[in-house]
Amino acid sequence: MTRFAPSKHFLYMGFVAIMLGLMSGWVAWQWNPAFIPTVLFFSSALLLFWLSLHPVIEVTDRELLIGGKVVVWSSITKIETTGWLTPLVMKLTVENDRRVLIVFAGDLESSGRLKDLICNCAPHALLDGVPQRKRQAIIAVRNGTTSELERHPILTMEDEAAVERMFQRLREVGHLDQSGGDSLRSPEDR
Repeated sequence: MTRFAPSKHFLYMGFVAIMLGLMSGWVAWQWNPAFIPTVLFFSSALLLFWLSLHPVIEVTDRELLIGGKVVVWSSITKIETTGWLTPLVMKLTVENDRRVLIVFAGDLESSGRLKDLICNCAPHALLDGVPQRKRQAIIAVRNGTTSELERHPILTMEDEAAVERMFQRLREVGHLDQSGGDSLRSPEDR
């Protein structure tokens, strides 16, 4: 079982936002436009405290535990991600079209691990509307790590054999020029 607890950074940032809100409020007594940042600081403090008070998320080999909610991996049919990693926001669609919203306020590394674990533990679920197998193939192509099944031949078998023969000749002789030119000679021959 892997536990993912909210990061304390959100709690600390909430206290900083309250302090900045109090300072802006003090300035607002003298200068009325300062009420705008006061409201913004206090509302962001509320958001940060709300994020820091989210329940711990536990990942087991059979299920996902979010506070008191239990989501079985086999019941997840669709995973929708957002571009956000901290806080991580994901929507899971479970059988019977029930939706589960995951909001995890962790650091960047733990949010990425949680996202990967959720995607890997529910391999039959659609990930952003695409089957995960196809999505992994697209990511592999982008990273340049395609498997043998996904590679497309560039040369015909005859061309490949000719290239192999030229390479062997280059290794043996040290140059490809038939006339004995100096262009591709090996360093030992010079």
